[in-house]
Amino acid sequence: MKRRIIDSHAHLGDIFHENKNITFKTNIKKGSYEDPFIECERSGYNIPLIPKDPTDLINAGQSRSWEWTLENCSREMDEAGIDFAVMLPIWPNTTFEEYLAASKLDPRIIPFTSADFSLDTAELAAKLRLDIDRGAKGLKLHPTIQNMPLDDPKTVAAVRVFTEADLPVITHTGSNPYYVPGSPWPTNPANSEPAKIWAFCRAHPDTKIICAHCGGSGEAFIKAVGDLKNVYTDTTMCNRVNMQNAVSLLGPERLLFGSDVPFGSFKPSVEEMELAFADRPDIADMCFYSNMARLIHMD
Repeated sequence: MKRRIIDSHAHLGDIFHENKNITFKTNIKKGSYEDPFIECERSGYNIPLIPKDPTDLINAGQSRSWEWTLENCSREMDEAGIDFAVMLPIWPNTTFEEYLAASKLDPRIIPFTSADFSLDTAELAAKLRLDIDRGAKGLKLHPTIQNMPLDDPKTVAAVRVFTEADLPVITHTGSNPYYVPGSPWPTNPANSEPAKIWAFCRAHPDTKIICAHCGGSGEAFIKAVGDLKNVYTDTTMCNRVNMQNAVSLLGPERLLFGSDVPFGSFKPSVEEMELAFADRPDIADMCFYSNMARLIHMD
């Protein structure tokens, strides 16, 4: 029987501040540049993303996003057998409207939305309710790129909208930089450091929260939020051992398959999960599909 797959963590287009407007362009090919992500993927995500020159990783991540068009994404979804991909916009660089339009062209795309922090609090909440009415299945927060603390009143108001709608909120986790020193873009990696994410989870016990990139954090993640049954994580950049450990520590119902394309890739991510749960098709189906389907009410 064909495996059902929802990628719970994907992006389209330029999530940075360069306004490349890349999503709907065609015939965009991969450029020639140092790309540490490739070796990591080929290793089955066993080699850490720690290049000799950290700027190589930042530059490669930006270049990958500027090549990640809807055309390229759809083709690679075909090749990897992805049934649906949850697309996570990061305001102000990518928006719900952009991803909603992409979903009309490729119905496999499930658009989340992102809070417009330029609005006042009431307008922000009203805009998010409208997005839900138009098909947004969850909220993406990126405290680093958006330079917005998780305890800011506007963030709290945005989260409340999705708590009331019984839809998930996914937040970036990890205080990694996204721009080279001297970049003009205002970001604060400290906004996403794990301790602040854990505090955020405890401040919103009635919200379905996905802590991105924590599938490989193991016992540290469990110790911090493992008792909160409303908290989930994904498998972005995880090898099979990380995935098995996450299921052992959290339970299979709280792990979500995710690739983080264009920074990860669909095919090696799928292959690692297939290997992780080759002898447990029930767990594989939960992590690949049914856990996320339940969170966004696809089932």
